[in-house]
Amino acid sequence: MQLYHLLLFHLSLSLTTATLLINYSAPAAISSLGTCQLEGSFLGDTIECPTNPSNNSIYIRDGSDPSGTPALHYHRDPHFRRAEVKGAGTYEADQTYYIGYEFMLGNVHEHLAIFQWKEDGETPGSRNYQDIVFNIQFTEAVPTRLALGYTNPGSSYNYLWTDSSDFSVNTTHNIALAWDTKSGGNNKLQMWLDGTQVLAKEGLNLWTGDTYPKWGIYRGEEGDHDTQGQNNIFDSWIYKVQLSDASLDEVANSSGLGKNGTKSRVRREGGEY
Repeated sequence: MQLYHLLLFHLSLSLTTATLLINYSAPAAISSLGTCQLEGSFLGDTIECPTNPSNNSIYIRDGSDPSGTPALHYHRDPHFRRAEVKGAGTYEADQTYYIGYEFMLGNVHEHLAIFQWKEDGETPGSRNYQDIVFNIQFTEAVPTRLALGYTNPGSSYNYLWTDSSDFSVNTTHNIALAWDTKSGGNNKLQMWLDGTQVLAKEGLNLWTGDTYPKWGIYRGEEGDHDTQGQNNIFDSWIYKVQLSDASLDEVANSSGLGKNGTKSRVRREGGEY
């Protein structure tokens, strides 16, 4: 009996002392989320980050949303490809990761990606190549619909889920993700949008070795998928990001889910609850 109570004590201690791998809340420093990455009109056209304060064409900087709520502000004028933050830390096989993400977008367009679980290291065309293991982006079929896409190893990219409703801009949203990185594939991926589960998919390959998360606004720029040449200016405001290898409860403050996975938040407009 004493051994049983001792084991319970150590279990409760480990749960209460679990440490978030990422715990970003505006107006914290960008470094608490990760590394800033900016890119010009072509792949590899790297722009120094942080930018000069007078550069208002592309940046990621501490600021606030239009209502004055503190937020990490991402901005891209037309023709720029990337304004993202590569998640801090390292990620390993045989883990389960949980993400909570609270944000707002000012504009959307086809192929605009707001989250990536991204791979480095494999050679394009190789049997195991998965450049973008999975991401969250807007579809080319209905550019106002959010979707989650997945790349099969060495094969094609396809959507695992597409929203049935248009995405609301200038409205705060919450995304929660949970996935495992067990070696050998057969991984499971789950997603919640604004407190409602929208995806639970097994049989995926979600671990490729050098893999990491990214948050921001990538692609969707003028001229790539837009034959009408729209003036695609993108703004994103990130309020909170949490990443845990313990449980969904650990990221409840930003996921839109309460403790034990219950819905705890509703959408808010103009940055207000």
